[in-house]
Amino acid sequence: MEKSEAALGPVKYIRLDRKQLRWEALDLEQLITEDHAARLIWEVSGSLELGHFEQEQKSREGGAGRPCWPARLLVSVWVYSYTLGVASARAIERMMSHEPGLRWLAASETINHHSLADFRVGHKEALEGLFAQFLALLDEAGMVDLRTLMQDGTKVKAVAGRRSLHRRKTLEKRLRQARQAVRELDRQAAQEEAMDERRRAAQARAAQEALARARAALKKLQALEADKAASQQAEVRVSESEPEARNMKQPDGGWAPSYNVQITTETQSRMIVGVRVTTANDTQELLPALEKVEENCGELPATIIADNGYATRSNVERTSEQDMEFIAPWKEDRSREAGACARNGIAAEFAPSAFRMQRGGQRLVCPAGKSLVILQQKIHHGVLRKVFAARPSDCRRCRWRRACCGKSAASRRVERVVESPAMQRYLARLKRPEVRQLYRRRSEIAEFPHLWAKGVKNWRRFSVRGLLKAGSEALWVALSYNMAQWIRLRPLVQAVG
Repeated sequence: MEKSEAALGPVKYIRLDRKQLRWEALDLEQLITEDHAARLIWEVSGSLELGHFEQEQKSREGGAGRPCWPARLLVSVWVYSYTLGVASARAIERMMSHEPGLRWLAASETINHHSLADFRVGHKEALEGLFAQFLALLDEAGMVDLRTLMQDGTKVKAVAGRRSLHRRKTLEKRLRQARQAVRELDRQAAQEEAMDERRRAAQARAAQEALARARAALKKLQALEADKAASQQAEVRVSESEPEARNMKQPDGGWAPSYNVQITTETQSRMIVGVRVTTANDTQELLPALEKVEENCGELPATIIADNGYATRSNVERTSEQDMEFIAPWKEDRSREAGACARNGIAAEFAPSAFRMQRGGQRLVCPAGKSLVILQQKIHHGVLRKVFAARPSDCRRCRWRRACCGKSAASRRVERVVESPAMQRYLARLKRPEVRQLYRRRSEIAEFPHLWAKGVKNWRRFSVRGLLKAGSEALWVALSYNMAQWIRLRPLVQAVG
């Protein structure tokens, strides 16, 4: 017969005594395995030239000053941290007491978050050189194929929030307030000589920084207003805390201050071979991206593939001049002309693309069956165009005159671009089955680094302010991604070798 719980007595638990002092032996080498990411990153960083990171160091052997952390250690810590999805210097400082990889890298020492933060953004040129060095190592290992590259951009939110965006009236008010604050501090300093010097300096520095931000925001606003029509200038807004960031539409449909991160990826191992941070649209970023690839790798690709956001006649012409095949879907005429038709009161069924070409490009026929002949040729935005015009008598008698001519009082005119040889080759190239098959791989390869950074590592917002510092952080992310790809693919490469 089973005994009752009262008869059995209370359960016997293991006692926990957190006040007990312990002496423990720590073997740092046993904290992580031989193939741990931190150990592999440390080994790779030792094979790279890091002297450019230390050129400005004032602490030298035989001289005064405290010793500094080695550049190899700081590079390894940041690369490893980004592979963990950690972008905060303060978080890294806290994790150094318990995270095995960071603890092994720093030999159980703790690096101050100020030292980490300053190193991340203080060596842009050295970091670009480091990125190119690692690409050279990957090329030597046969892991990079530069013949075909993929281009894609993604929006990453800035540190500044949506509430920092203001129009001219608010920015001018903030500028007046900042100037008043500086004058008030100067007045207080003159009256209160006994004020703590450090507190006075901190207040003065904060006031001057606020004044500088207000001036920069107003200057940026003026530059943006200059590019807008007079009717649109009142709606222009700039971030007060981060003027360089641009208000961009997000994938969720909202708007936020952001930067456009441009990534160029090779197709063999999906390594990033070029990265840029900008506030421009994709259409303007293809050629600068190719220049960055040539700077990093010393050569240009034979084929560059991108989405239709990069498909412009200028990009087609420039890539053709450099003997590159450019592959990107061309937007149909109907999608390009919808806005112009709406502005001019022309019905969609009478859009320019609805006019049929005849006689080898010497005549157009409108949907109502009337002929338009060549009136003149002109160059508009650097592109040669033929201007076709209908007879005024045909338009006056036509029942569709209002829908076809719109707001124009004269007869209907239609412009057709005279495509250059480079554009003709480009359009013909897009129809080839093998090119269509190659383009189908674009999203799989070009968007993979974005998925790794934003989806897996949750890098959806910059940790630093300003375009220059954002460019440095994007380089750290790209370098960390390449390191992670190398660690993942290294066993396969060694097996093949």
